[in-house]
Amino acid sequence: MAAVYSGISLKLKSKTTSWEDKLKLAHFAWISHQCVLPNKEQVLLDWARQSLVAFYKKKLELTEDIVERLWIYMDNILHSRKLQNLLKNGKTINLQISLLKIINERMAEFALLGSQRSICVVLSCCQGILSTPALAVIYTARQELTVDLLSQLCWLACRQPGAVMPQLFEVLHLTLGLYLSIQRQQVNPRRTFGEVTTHLLQPCLVLRHLLLAGTWTQAGQGLLRPALGRDIRSQIEAVLRGGAFQAELLPSYKEELLEQQQGDTKMGAMKNLLAPLGTVTARLVDAGYCEPSLQAAVVANSVALLYKLFVDSYLKEGNQLLCFKVLPPLFGCLRISHLREEQLQALSASDWTVELLALEQLLNSVASSTIYNIATDRIRHGETQFRFYRRLAETLLNHPQAPVPAWFRCLKALLSLNHLILEPDLDDLLASAWIDAEVAESRTQKAQEALIGTLFQTFAKLRQVPRLFGEVLGVICRPAAEALRLPVLSAGPAAVLRECLPDLPPSQVLDAWALILESFQSLVLPDLQGDMDMALKSLSLSSLLHCVMVHARSLDGDSPLPVVRRTRRTMDETLRGLVKPLLDLLCKPQPSVPEPWQQRVGDSALLLAHTWAQVDTVLGLSCDPYRSEPGALAGTAPEPSSLPPLLPGVEARQWKEIEEFAAQSNSLGRYCLEQLHLQRMKNTLLQASVQSEEALLALRRDAAYILGSGRASLSRGTTASWDGQVGTVSALTYPVAHWHLVMSNLTILASYLCPDDLRYLADILLRTLPTSKAQEGPAEEEPDITLEEISKAVLHSPLLPEMQSLHSALLLRVTASCAGILCAGAQGGPALLRQQLPWLFEGDYAVVAHGESRFPKVRSEGVEPRGEIAQNLLSLARGDSPVQLEGEQLESILRLLEVLSALQLDSLPPPCHVHCVLLLLSLAGTVLGSSCSPSLTLRFLMTCYRLLGYLQRGKSAQSVLRVMYVSDIFEITLTSLFKASRRFLVDMDDPSWLEFLQVVGTFLEQPLQVLLQRKLSPELNFGKILAFLSSSQLRPEAAPGTRSEDQTPLGQQLLLVSLTKLCQALGPLVKEQEQHEALEAPRELLQAAVVQAGAVLQLCAARGARGRRLPPPVLSSVASLLEADVALCSGHGGTDHVLLPHAALYQAVYSQILSELPDLAGDTPSLQAAVQFLTLFFLAPELHPQKESVFTSVFQSVRKVLAGLHFRRYHTMTWEKLSLPGVRFWCLPSLHLSCDSGSGS
Repeated sequence: MAAVYSGISLKLKSKTTSWEDKLKLAHFAWISHQCVLPNKEQVLLDWARQSLVAFYKKKLELTEDIVERLWIYMDNILHSRKLQNLLKNGKTINLQISLLKIINERMAEFALLGSQRSICVVLSCCQGILSTPALAVIYTARQELTVDLLSQLCWLACRQPGAVMPQLFEVLHLTLGLYLSIQRQQVNPRRTFGEVTTHLLQPCLVLRHLLLAGTWTQAGQGLLRPALGRDIRSQIEAVLRGGAFQAELLPSYKEELLEQQQGDTKMGAMKNLLAPLGTVTARLVDAGYCEPSLQAAVVANSVALLYKLFVDSYLKEGNQLLCFKVLPPLFGCLRISHLREEQLQALSASDWTVELLALEQLLNSVASSTIYNIATDRIRHGETQFRFYRRLAETLLNHPQAPVPAWFRCLKALLSLNHLILEPDLDDLLASAWIDAEVAESRTQKAQEALIGTLFQTFAKLRQVPRLFGEVLGVICRPAAEALRLPVLSAGPAAVLRECLPDLPPSQVLDAWALILESFQSLVLPDLQGDMDMALKSLSLSSLLHCVMVHARSLDGDSPLPVVRRTRRTMDETLRGLVKPLLDLLCKPQPSVPEPWQQRVGDSALLLAHTWAQVDTVLGLSCDPYRSEPGALAGTAPEPSSLPPLLPGVEARQWKEIEEFAAQSNSLGRYCLEQLHLQRMKNTLLQASVQSEEALLALRRDAAYILGSGRASLSRGTTASWDGQVGTVSALTYPVAHWHLVMSNLTILASYLCPDDLRYLADILLRTLPTSKAQEGPAEEEPDITLEEISKAVLHSPLLPEMQSLHSALLLRVTASCAGILCAGAQGGPALLRQQLPWLFEGDYAVVAHGESRFPKVRSEGVEPRGEIAQNLLSLARGDSPVQLEGEQLESILRLLEVLSALQLDSLPPPCHVHCVLLLLSLAGTVLGSSCSPSLTLRFLMTCYRLLGYLQRGKSAQSVLRVMYVSDIFEITLTSLFKASRRFLVDMDDPSWLEFLQVVGTFLEQPLQVLLQRKLSPELNFGKILAFLSSSQLRPEAAPGTRSEDQTPLGQQLLLVSLTKLCQALGPLVKEQEQHEALEAPRELLQAAVVQAGAVLQLCAARGARGRRLPPPVLSSVASLLEADVALCSGHGGTDHVLLPHAALYQAVYSQILSELPDLAGDTPSLQAAVQFLTLFFLAPELHPQKESVFTSVFQSVRKVLAGLHFRRYHTMTWEKLSLPGVRFWCLPSLHLSCDSGSGS
């Protein structure tokens, strides 16, 4: 035996044994129990280690394949369960330092050269050592090896990011964890600081930056789990905090940053450790450790982290100045702090973004940590912090970066620290961040809006808003290329002013108003003639004045009289000194003035005129003292009419000239002129004499002008969007603004529009509705206003049905469009179609004028006799249709029907109601071409019958029975459905088909209910319906190959639903007539219906029994059939001795339901129908099987259902959904028994 193991040891050391044999022998020795060596595991591990060390020290020549196999052998040992068991049992295995050194050397080689050979197995060996505490102790004992390994692993990931494999991050995670445990046990802070700054700072920061940038998680690489990436980043931050920002280093930081000697402090081992922050920043900006472009991003990404770690470690009472002193050196690491002017200009937008994001994080840390105290800084530290923040502000404002959102956020952070930081450069701030800023991207707009909002809030708290407006006016009025400026009040700034102005006291609002007025009159108005730049400035000032006047808090009866008088004077000065001169300028002949100048001046003048009129009306209504004050035009001649003018003191002749001018272009002026006419309508309606003929004519003229003003532009349409701000109305957005004005004031306009205008409104409304979900835009965002959004909002508005004239016009427009598509699909020309479907060609079904509908009266003996209309529709349903629709036409009709669905059809006048029903029946009976897919056909018919059902629930439902009998409706509907069912290539249990059956059943049920409630010859109608259904039923003697449409499985289900609804309607009628001992006719009809329903039900149940569950229609129908059978038998003295006609069918269904009941738990309608049948079956003892208890069987099935639904949590909710009166009879006692006795018998 000694020879065995001694021979193996000698052969492994022998130079004559080939390395192939040595590896095989070593592998055998490790796994074999027959090979017994003293301390075998240590011997084999040392052999592999010595071989690798000898090779890498050039003492041994091996092929690359042998070297890799040696690493694999080493890895197998380190990961073997045998080694783990030995270590767990207390056996000692020693790893030599030489093995760790060559592992570290290999990591350095992989990082520098990018070599991939053996990297996976070396990483696996490293992982095996680190993950085993008994082996990892050598790294703990030799801290410098751990630091070196960690550094090389970080560089490997950073320098070869494309060659990184997932295993590297696992090893890195283990190494970081091991080093953190070593770092916490280290008692020498100087050594830890030196290790971190010398070896780990640079690779760790580069790695953290790459992790944050998602280098290994983007593009679906899947190299790094997000949770592992977060853990590694947290470990890196912990390493940096524990190394560079230890508590023991605080005196050194104070000595370095506060420039004072700590003579009374014992420095101990720290006496030679000077300038720790300088060491950190020097390593951070040291050139050469990575690519220059990457280094700039790493530095920018790291300064905020280092500052946060410093503040978290050292911020406490009295250290605020120290925490600030770190800020300038860290900011100095950024390029924007030290680059020359031309170099700053050369930075790209992405470079600025990176730098500004870092600065933003620094400033946010200052703000959140309350490092800056204004009084303390001024009194104790000579405004040290303030001067630094001023330099930051100057840097930002000297190099404006409006496309970068972080630039706005940095300015906002400085403003939040102290408004005095930015106040010396307030004009430059307003110019670069607002007036002259070109902001297009939404994130940038939000950042700009936040900055302007903070600016106004700050000056509002200081009660200096007028001063802020003065600076704004100074920027607007300074010489500039006005044509290049964006509108002053776009959506963001306007929203800020709307929020700020209502909270300001009236005195500040009036001061700002007076400043704008004075600037306009002194700086713009004198030089306005022919100057395009001044015209653009006038429009900017007009927009600003409009915002101040409209959105400031209005006066009321309790407002101080001096404020009211000042407001009155300011209003008068605005009208007399600004609005009228601008309007006069428009009316003067200007032959040599360019058209754009006229348009801008006109926009400015009419915007101010509209604003003045609106504010004057509001003040007159809300503040009585304002009305009593004499106006600016008190001495002028009174108006010839008692009706209010568009604007006081402006003659009608002048308004005609202005209207002619405004009609030349789609601009802001045209929109404001419409607003003036609307305002005059409101003022006219406020007068007591509104019912006079003169007032009505004036209201109709104003309404016609408003609608006609934008008629041409709306006819052309536009895809543009509008932000809702008056100042941004342009030729492109005017159609949207005009449509918004008309639709938002429909309640005023609709009553004074002529029928042609109402038809025009309905046409535009229908044409501008969104045609697809994509066109409606994302719901989570707040998009600008578009024509489609406005029309959609009006269509779904609850106010639309209240405006009966427009509602009727829109309804008629929709039905006319449907009829037009039907006419376009006519095969034999319009003559045949006119003869068969004359209601499609009625030119004006309703002439709508002033809320009054004039439909042709539908009389019982009317133009269209009952029989003729029914026969025409029946002929259409049988396939003798002169119309054939293709796929595109069907899609168009479906879109129109969706619009019809949005209208409230339950309160239509009878003529319109009848017309809609006839149209929908015509659509449902139309022949569909081959291009119409089965799914499209099913969706189309479902929409038609859903709308028909909705109409039949309306208040005018009975009016349909004046032109057709209920039996006619039944026959027309089912004839077309039996024919269409051949096209439905769907399964019988398809959810869409089941939903369609439910819709059809609901529609068929409603006229039957009306028939019974109104007692409209029920026996006659029921007899006709039953005769029709009898002719549609499958006959056993039918020859093979002669199946009609209703003999298809889907057709049989339609027939079954129809017969079920008939039985459900006849049941109550039979009971009622039995109580009054009436004729036997209803009973005979019900008996015949039950026989037919039973035959069809057996066919449908047979299909369901072929390895499939019972179809839901069968479950619903069989319960109704059983109830009808029981009702018929009960009329003969009870059911105890009377055998039910379909007993075998009921017993078969009962057996199948018992087995399927647990599977129906997730389908509430089917479960409800099954429970209803079981309830009725339980109440019919003659059906019960003799060998088993129905109660016990049902009880066991119900227990299975409840178990599947998690009884304790869901049973109450589920049974409440079923809500069947009979369920309590047998179900609740069963539950009681299960609780009390635990038995089902």
